[in-house]
Amino acid sequence: CTWLDHNVGQILAALEAAGFGEDTTVIYTSDHGDNVGARGLWGKSNLYQESVAVPLIMAGPEVPQGTCDTPVSLLDVAATVPAHFGLAFEADGTPLPQIAAAPTQAERPILSQYHAVGAVSGAYMLRQGRWKLNSYIGFAPELFDLEADPEELTDLAGDPAYAQTLADLE
Repeated sequence: CTWLDHNVGQILAALEAAGFGEDTTVIYTSDHGDNVGARGLWGKSNLYQESVAVPLIMAGPEVPQGTCDTPVSLLDVAATVPAHFGLAFEADGTPLPQIAAAPTQAERPILSQYHAVGAVSGAYMLRQGRWKLNSYIGFAPELFDLEADPEELTDLAGDPAYAQTLADLE
């Protein structure tokens, strides 16, 4: 992240020099990732972490400095933009500065879905704390413990020891 830290610092310095530093918020994010060969998969048409994760850096007034360990989604980015301008937002999502200023909510649920090119059915992901459920319509669910298995190599959905966790997430 050194490159990103350096470039975000340059952007903020340029905003300050132009007189916009007091009231400008910068959100640096992008599209979600690609598998790039992980599991022999290429593209974005699945729900594994390398495909669904989105980088996010934010700086500006009322944005606490540091790392926020509360999971967020693009719905939160959508809520952040109107909040920055003092406008109401009547949909799902919480402004990012509000999330960053609050105590960490590691169990905050995040939902993702995929219905585009390469998908043979609707795909839904729910991440809550250490647990992640991937659900593809017409296929068996996948359950992963991201603390013990961050690479998502061991599907726990069929293991009776995790039946309650699977049921709770479903």
